[in-house]
Amino acid sequence: MKIAAIMAGSMDGPVESGAIGAVVAERGAALIWHYRRQNHPMPAPDDYDALIVFGGEVSVHDRALKPYFDSLAQCILAFHKLNKPILGSCLGSQAIAYAFGAKVFAQGFLEYGFTPLTPTQAAETDPLLEGLDFTPTIFEMHSDTFELPVDASLLLTGEAIRHQAFRLGESTYGFQCHFEVNPNIVTTWTERELIGNPNHSPATVSEIYQQVMLDFERYQSDQQRFAHQVVNRWLDLIPNS
Repeated sequence: MKIAAIMAGSMDGPVESGAIGAVVAERGAALIWHYRRQNHPMPAPDDYDALIVFGGEVSVHDRALKPYFDSLAQCILAFHKLNKPILGSCLGSQAIAYAFGAKVFAQGFLEYGFTPLTPTQAAETDPLLEGLDFTPTIFEMHSDTFELPVDASLLLTGEAIRHQAFRLGESTYGFQCHFEVNPNIVTTWTERELIGNPNHSPATVSEIYQQVMLDFERYQSDQQRFAHQVVNRWLDLIPNS
């Protein structure tokens, strides 16, 4: 299997794809990376079996990046039209929502840390989430959210941010949460995006980071179970996988 992997932000894909990249490798598939910062072209759907759109520190609603996200939206729609599975993580979920005409906007605060998520009734029969035997508490790190696209099935909700996961059609999925992370990845993101950022108090960043590191001990086992279930079942949607 060849899976196109979009990296719109500054992340190092092989290092920071976490459990998503690990499960893809375990299944014998390959992620072919397409980086915005390296001016890579959008992948052609005919060349790939599926598409993953990863997270990043940029915003879909950044006017300077509108040409890029318009191009990414057309790529997403092209994969969807061919019924090739799509998985979006954080910024990736926002890009999918944007591609289908939904508004993406600043939520007014940073959602950072492990967040309890509630499966909806639709999740009970969803191919990726059915049979989940625990309430997922998953890491989050984002300042933007999105309206739910028309015809999307809402799968997971949160208290502060309602739209946490959705499905469009049979195999296009967006997850606002970062179920793929481990402590090393979160440390990298925190150092790169929060520490030294004038928009965030150093004392507050230190406090919430320390809490997250403690929470990994409590929640990481279930988060890994969640990631392995979701990614393996998503890969099962790829024909001849």
